[in-house]
Amino acid sequence: MTGRTPEGYEIANCRSCAAPIIWATSSGGRPMPVDAEPTGDGNVELSLQPGMFVGPVATVVTGPTLFGGKRRRAHFTSCPQAEQWRRR
Repeated sequence: MTGRTPEGYEIANCRSCAAPIIWATSSGGRPMPVDAEPTGDGNVELSLQPGMFVGPVATVVTGPTLFGGKRRRAHFTSCPQAEQWRRR
């Protein structure tokens, strides 16, 4: 699946499980795959922060949403092959 979310984020596919994902940048500046589909139990909120990073920035939230966006999950929590991508 490719295309864009209703918010305009580009959708790619996970190279391991082919699930639709959004490539974002973590608050630490590292690439972070995020599930494209919002979920009620998600704790990642995406936002665009012009001038900081190219593309969406992923923020882990524990309370109310920060930017009024939909919550998603980091793809590392849902990918069946996540362990093979972990950096050691």
